[in-house]
Amino acid sequence: MADENKLGLRGWMAEKLNPAQPSIASLEPYASPETIVDYEQAYREIEVVHRSVEMVINGCVEIPLIVEGNSPAKKVNRMLNHKPNPFEDRVRMFRRALLDYMLDGNAFFYYDGQDLFLLPANDVEVVPDAQTFVSHYNYLVHNQQANDFYGFGAGKQTRKSEAIRFEPHEIIHIYSENENSIFRGVSKLKSILGLMEVYYYMIKFQRQFFKNNALPGFVLTTDNILSQRVKQRLLEAWRSTYTTIFDGARNPAILDGGLKIDKFSTVNFDQLDFENSIERIQQDMAKAIGVPYVLLKSGNNANIDANQKLFYLHTILPILNQFCSAFEHFFNGGVTIRPDRLSVPALQPDNRTQAVYYSTLVNTGIITPNEAREGLRFPKLEGNDSIRVPQNITGSATDATQGGRPPEGESENEEVTDE
Repeated sequence: MADENKLGLRGWMAEKLNPAQPSIASLEPYASPETIVDYEQAYREIEVVHRSVEMVINGCVEIPLIVEGNSPAKKVNRMLNHKPNPFEDRVRMFRRALLDYMLDGNAFFYYDGQDLFLLPANDVEVVPDAQTFVSHYNYLVHNQQANDFYGFGAGKQTRKSEAIRFEPHEIIHIYSENENSIFRGVSKLKSILGLMEVYYYMIKFQRQFFKNNALPGFVLTTDNILSQRVKQRLLEAWRSTYTTIFDGARNPAILDGGLKIDKFSTVNFDQLDFENSIERIQQDMAKAIGVPYVLLKSGNNANIDANQKLFYLHTILPILNQFCSAFEHFFNGGVTIRPDRLSVPALQPDNRTQAVYYSTLVNTGIITPNEAREGLRFPKLEGNDSIRVPQNITGSATDATQGGRPPEGESENEEVTDE
């Protein structure tokens, strides 16, 4: 009987499979991790990128998740809001998961039936399946690291020859949109990779300029033909004479035999408009990451409250909703998970707006005064648990002159006279 049920389940699964899956799997036999060293370095070295990514991570971590449902809910709530495993607290693990999500575009959680663990995203390979969706996941083990990272745009050479296999029912995979793959996400920084590179070289040029004592290059010319030894002695004499002025500066060029430079470019730092150019790039990078630039700048701004609200609505909550959806799907509909929006001050109306809002609800008979006090986080008062019926609504008041229902025993058509 068990075998028949098993075969019946397989038949049902076969009917539910995606007919295009064999073709999809053949196009992408291995969804391997992307080299993210550029993104890691940008996160470490470019201040606006670091601060923007940190702001997204902090915004997500500070919001608890509401977990409701049947028997798994208690365990899921413990893992997502308190202690995911015996070795980490919630904040520590989810900060690492969100950093993986931002830099790699993926977050991989391993569930052993009791606890939740994070696998470093850049070491996980997704193996597609020709029948279902994912065959399994490979955690690629580092066994040799050849070269360290030396410059922007270079790659870290690492051999990963061994793999630990994880089955689909053990892995919760959360990933961003990727136009080149349906199995792995892409870094949230990929769209600004060009901007980050331009910014990196602008800062590098700026540093080199001031390291050169902010002096332009210069040329020494002579009509005579000079040997290499004479040129070297001339440079040494020049530098020893002007060592205080030109310490750290570039060596002058020496042109002999009457050679002249038709045009020689001297750098005017003001004309380069570096300050404005750098700030414009910073604004574009922060915007692409999802952080309003005004939130990164110190000082007061009249629109800061509105920008904070937009930041949570358009950046933080969509990320959290994606995490919640993945967890719900993994636990097979046994629980519902959503971010606790009421815990975010930026999404709550100010005190004056709240007071007007609750007063309107009370005065229109929608909620009781005590319900309004509870909403405003005030203690309840005795005698305020009844709906207040407005007297200007027909049939609500005992005085017909106020537009209400006449007292019992009087006809509605009876004329009301003044005594």
